[in-house]
Amino acid sequence: MARARIGTSGWAYGNWRGLFYPPKLRRGEWLVWYARFLDTVEVNASFYRLPSEELVRRWVAHGPDDFLFAVKAWRAITHDRRLADCADLLEQVYARAEPFGAKLGPILFQLPPRFPADPPRLADLLALLRRDRRHAFEFRDPSWHSGEVYRLLERHDCAFVPFDLAGLTGPRVATASFVYVRLHGHERRYRGRYTREQLEDWAGWLAERLEEGRDVFVYFDNTDEEAHAVVNARELRAMLARWTVPVAAELEETGGGAGCGARSSA
Repeated sequence: MARARIGTSGWAYGNWRGLFYPPKLRRGEWLVWYARFLDTVEVNASFYRLPSEELVRRWVAHGPDDFLFAVKAWRAITHDRRLADCADLLEQVYARAEPFGAKLGPILFQLPPRFPADPPRLADLLALLRRDRRHAFEFRDPSWHSGEVYRLLERHDCAFVPFDLAGLTGPRVATASFVYVRLHGHERRYRGRYTREQLEDWAGWLAERLEEGRDVFVYFDNTDEEAHAVVNARELRAMLARWTVPVAAELEETGGGAGCGARSSA
């Protein structure tokens, strides 16, 4: 049966302390706490700098057996070389992701907003991808939102990422055996809370994908000071409860809040 996993983009936000994380909880235990309530997280730090093997193994040790880490691909691939001649960089990404083992989720490629569509260049990169890994692509430039690109991704079982970024959107298109969605904030970038109506709209589309047998990954990136990313993740997870495993414990039962804080490179 297909499964929905809902999480946030990063977890090591200082302002989460006292809102989501208990005030006296050590920073090194934050991921352990996070994993009690959500079953996946998107690693943002890997976009800026590839994490060490030691750091990855420490993260893995803090997550339960069925926890998954989605890993954001190194910006050297998407922003510096813009997908061209990336075989060496891609091998480095795979090597650093190897210690995640069975807890490795999709690898996300986030392309810059002023990078116009270049299907041949995308095709060259897709040909280098490992078949035993899941890959997702978020195209910020709308010129990539085309049938030609969708067909390329579909041919390689790579997910086109529908996203919401304060007026900039990625269409709700499913091109792979799984779905990957990013919600960055509806009215303001990385801020604000999605309403119940907005979440129900997403839940309806996601439920249809689950019924098709596609696993679903959704990450909330509205990581502001008002707990919105965690709150929305848990709300959407509840809406899709038919396809998800129960959370290990409820925040209310553990005495914690449901907040988050300022953006960080976690």
